[in-house]
Amino acid sequence: MIPDLINKLYKNELISKKDFETLSPLKKDYDRKLGNFLVDGGYLTKEDLKIFSNENQDFLFGLFDEWLNKYSNLANAIIWRANDSKKHPNGVPFEYKLWSEDKKRQLSTAFWNSLMDILTGLNEAPNCTVNLSDDGKVYSTDLKPDDAWNYYIRYVAHSIRVEIDRLVHWSISRYNQSQLEFLFDSRTFFEYFESRNVYSILRWDESLFSHGSVTMGDPARVYDFLDKEKLIGMTRWGTIGRFLGWCRDELYHFDGKDTPENYQKHWQYQGYPPVERIFSGTTHPDLGFQHFTTGCFGTTGFLRNVLRTINVPVLLEEKCGHAMPHFVYDKTHEFYLSHGDDPYNSLYKHNTPKFIPLELIIDHYKFDEWFNEKLPSEVICNNVGRKALELAVEYIPNEILKMYCDDVSKGKKEEDGRIYNEIFRDHIPLAELKAFGFWDRLKNKTQSLGGCEYIIKL
Repeated sequence: MIPDLINKLYKNELISKKDFETLSPLKKDYDRKLGNFLVDGGYLTKEDLKIFSNENQDFLFGLFDEWLNKYSNLANAIIWRANDSKKHPNGVPFEYKLWSEDKKRQLSTAFWNSLMDILTGLNEAPNCTVNLSDDGKVYSTDLKPDDAWNYYIRYVAHSIRVEIDRLVHWSISRYNQSQLEFLFDSRTFFEYFESRNVYSILRWDESLFSHGSVTMGDPARVYDFLDKEKLIGMTRWGTIGRFLGWCRDELYHFDGKDTPENYQKHWQYQGYPPVERIFSGTTHPDLGFQHFTTGCFGTTGFLRNVLRTINVPVLLEEKCGHAMPHFVYDKTHEFYLSHGDDPYNSLYKHNTPKFIPLELIIDHYKFDEWFNEKLPSEVICNNVGRKALELAVEYIPNEILKMYCDDVSKGKKEEDGRIYNEIFRDHIPLAELKAFGFWDRLKNKTQSLGGCEYIIKL
């Protein structure tokens, strides 16, 4: 589509013959935005692009619609669920080809304005109401249909822009239909409820799509944050690792219950925390400034919302009342965290050797070994967060050394000490820890650092 756009700019005499020859074929850095490239290079002004966009809507729409029809798998994955039938209380699924021309044109306009960087930013969080469960906790963050539609088409337009503008080094053209739908089906953003005529972001629901405890923001600004912080790598795998590293260093588990009042204190928003406010950080009246997250469901939702702006689909898995991210590659490559809280486990938070973030990832074989539904529920529950604890055994963070010294000072045996009973008892058997020589390694590392007199000062 970009070469056709450049040709049209030339035919409309917005760029000179010399500029056209420079731009055709377009020569820009792989991950540099087209709009910025044109304006910063002195080819056009932002006002030129706005005027061009307004005066060429039919041409641009035809180009966009033709491209989507060419990539039919992508077009089929763009599904908006709306209130058109009492037979579908959670919304009739309308694929792009069934949309009205007006809706198609709205998506086209959002795409082109995004591509040319002339799109007005969305609010960092939509206006919302909250739906409470019987115990007073937030069951869902609810958006009005017009607001839900506006955010939805902006995210879809942004994802297509990322693909067309080559802002990442991977392509959704290689994604299977499920992966595409995880990015483009509106139910992966929110579920429609005909009875209340709202689109609901659900923390977790056993029968519906589970989104996690996060509210979307402006996809362009979320992408810009990733780009500015250099969190986008050459591969999806490396990018996930970089972002998990940011989560490890910055995220802080919120305090208290999932109530509107408590959310207001943490994020100044009564619905699930806005993605952009997690990035920027907020100030709690008692806890001060932090990058707060609503625990494992919040972090999983955060990963879902952020990584979808660079076309990396993430799902939410629920085990024993806890959430864990599921990074969707293909049928033979599925990756997970053993717990959404793993990246910022308190053992690693302060004055400790930093692990490599990707070491937290487990593959689908390990996930099935630990969380297969055929296993006893107690075994499954005890494996939640196990990977972070296995890394603690391997790296021996400072907090564990302090506990070790406390146990030694009180003459505690391995099975009676704080280390085993407060950290590992429910997750890793004592015999397994002993077989790994864990307490010998604790003793050796403590001595190598100068003994317990030094350790307690860490």
